[in-house]
Amino acid sequence: MPRYQVEELYGEEVVAAQTMDVDEPRKAAERVAGAPISPRALQQHWFRVVDGEENTVFEFSLAEPVARDFSK
Repeated sequence: MPRYQVEELYGEEVVAAQTMDVDEPRKAAERVAGAPISPRALQQHWFRVVDGEENTVFEFSLAEPVARDFSK
């Protein structure tokens, strides 16, 4: 099972980091976030997941809830 380094960032500042063994980088980010994530780092609060064996970096942000307007 791959090992990922997951860093939680606000802007460019790392505020937390941990290593975990999971099947894929998205799952690693979701476990740290404790919520669904988006496959792009589009927010101030985001997550960088590094696969040291493959030398690959992934970026994620929290998934924004879809706003629905039922008043129509």
